Amino acid sequence: IRIVAPGTAQVQRTPGRRSAARAAAVRLALGPERMLLTARAAADLHAEPLEYLQDVPQQVVAFTWHNADVRLYLNAYTSLPTAVEITRPHPYDVFWNVWGDVTTRIYYSFWMLKAGGLRYPKQWDVWRNGQPVQTWLLDKLELNPAPVPKLSVSARERKAFERRGTIDATPLGGSARTLAPGIVMLPGAWNTTVVAQDDGIVILEAPISSGYSAAVLKAAQRRYPRLPVKAVVTTSDAWPHVGGLREYVARGIPLYALDLNVPLIEKILTAPHTMRPDDLARTPRAPQFHVVSARTAIGSGDNRIVLYPVHGEAGERMIVAYFPRRRLLYTSDLVQPTSGGRLAFPEYLDEVAKLVAREGLRVERVFGMHTPQALPWNAVVQAIAAASADKQPKPRRSDR
Repeated sequence: IRIVAPGTAQVQRTPGRRSAARAAAVRLALGPERMLLTARAAADLHAEPLEYLQDVPQQVVAFTWHNADVRLYLNAYTSLPTAVEITRPHPYDVFWNVWGDVTTRIYYSFWMLKAGGLRYPKQWDVWRNGQPVQTWLLDKLELNPAPVPKLSVSARERKAFERRGTIDATPLGGSARTLAPGIVMLPGAWNTTVVAQDDGIVILEAPISSGYSAAVLKAAQRRYPRLPVKAVVTTSDAWPHVGGLREYVARGIPLYALDLNVPLIEKILTAPHTMRPDDLARTPRAPQFHVVSARTAIGSGDNRIVLYPVHGEAGERMIVAYFPRRRLLYTSDLVQPTSGGRLAFPEYLDEVAKLVAREGLRVERVFGMHTPQALPWNAVVQAIAAASADKQPKPRRSDR
């Protein structure tokens, strides 16, 4: 059950996310029921030049609401709202935060005439930054329903909600885990690993946000104060792997990424952050890319890293990082324990095993973004064998 009260949110007696409270505020103020009233109350309401949406002329009005830029598109023939466009940052949303000034456009269609002459759109199509996100289809609209029981958020839960900060303020996870001398995993919802080499530090993964990356860099340099950070490696196109890359680029730290993922990363690095600037927005800098399209080595010595593209179906846009002298393999998202201790996604595991065989790697332990610790390689082998040996139900005699 989700309860959203003014300025707060609660989900099943636990504090909800600030992003949920903000989304509810947008829905109430800028939904089709109130958008025109909200616009009329804005001090800076003004008309803009005629535009075309869906090949239909639109009268456009714009205004500011809670530091968001809002534009309403009104059908020039019917005066009904065609769409509402909202541009604002999402500092509490773990996915959209990285994209800076995000433009959400909601199209309204399938207008229906209801009792009392009310017209209401039964289809809502939501787009963000030019990409489709979701479609809502209303199958029932009840006017003036009977009052529902009063719901409220307790003072205790409201206080707990207030303690929730922005994504940038997300603290690092639990205690650091040393996987080998000079290889330290900083655990969290998305693990980051600090690798000390003779001439500098390499960071595996840049998750969550610029602020989180700043915390990781501070922890790395506190642990190895005499070594500069010489590189960051992102091993996937999934947002937990790229959300914090902007901070590394702002500091001039070279970036290793798979060739297939470079276009996505470039979009993240050039996304506008004018409403809530981060370090890269304040001090723009071109990225120093090391594009990984084949076997690529970083550094020398005991903690030398060799990167390999997976080139699989599940791992199509992933790379793994191998430590030859440690016989240790970082597997991005391909090795993931379940809550019961088993390894999930046999297809993922099989792609790791095929890469190990293809490249002739001598692996004794594996770890990844979602493993709490390094696991014996034999656990992967056994999980693949168990999945391959999973017997299908025997056909009934009549089916033979």
